[in-house]
Formats: sequence, structure tokens, C-alpha cells
Amino acid sequence: MADDKFLQALGEITVEASAVEYCVAYLVTVARGHDKSELASILKRVGAARNELLKLCQETRAARGENDGLYRDLVGLEKRMSRALWERNRLVHAVEVLRLADHLSEAELALWHPKTDTDLRVSASEMDELIRELRGIAGTTLRMTHRFNGPKPTGQMGNS
Repeated sequence: MADDKFLQALGEITVEASAVEYCVAYLVTVARGHDKSELASILKRVGAARNELLKLCQETRAARGENDGLYRDLVGLEKRMSRALWERNRLVHAVEVLRLADHLSEAELALWHPKTDTDLRVSASEMDELIRELRGIAGTTLRMTHRFNGPKPTGQMGNS
């Protein structure tokens, strides 16, 4: 069985990644002046928050130009989000396996990513860094939301 600290960190990564997707969906909804039904629609579709952020980048570029600060910030946000969610997916979809090999005196516990057929090596500090990055992305996203002057989504949006 996996180490409890590893499982705890993996759980935190999963929760923080979900928070990032919620914050990005909220940003997109506010930027477009839509209501909570649009927010719900985005959140129901796997990967939709990132896809809608890409569309918002294109819309902002068309309206403001490539050199606009908000456009550049949105593009930077999308890049950070993509990298962090890719790493989250890599870790979450890995499986713990026991490796048996002639050169090993005992079975070796390893993480294996079936889609890429690669062994993963990840340290606790790397997982902690990913958690901090995901939290940073969520905070940046919420601060960016205030830069849009459109109406806020209507209806109950939580306790924020």
C-alpha cells in the first residue's frame, strides 16, 4: 500500500486542481457577463474550463490586441494551468505496482503510468511544489476576475 503522506499529497493535488478548474470557469463566466448556468455548463464538461480559457484568450486578443496586458496575463494563466493539470493527471493516473526483476533481491514498489508506459519518480517536495503552484494559480485567477468590468454571475456562487 502507498505511503500515507503520498496519498495525502495526491488527495490535496486532486482537490487543488478542481479548485483551479472552478476558478477558471468562474473567471470565464464573469468575463463574458454570463450567469451561474454558464458556470455550471463549463464545470460539467471534462476539460471545458481550460478550453473556455483558450477561447477567452482569443476573444481578448481580438478585442484588445496581442500587446494588451490582460491578454498576456490570460495566456500566461493558461500555460500555468495546462502544465499543472498535466502533472496532476500524470500522478493521478499512475498506478502503484510491484516490480519483480532478477537483479532485485525483493520486489520493488514503483509508480507506473500505463498510458505512457513510464515509471514515475516523484519526491514529496515536488508534490508539495505542485500543490503550491495549483493554489497560486487559483489565487491569480480570482484576482484576474476583478479586472473584468462586466456583471458578476447571478445566483448563489458559494461563500467567496
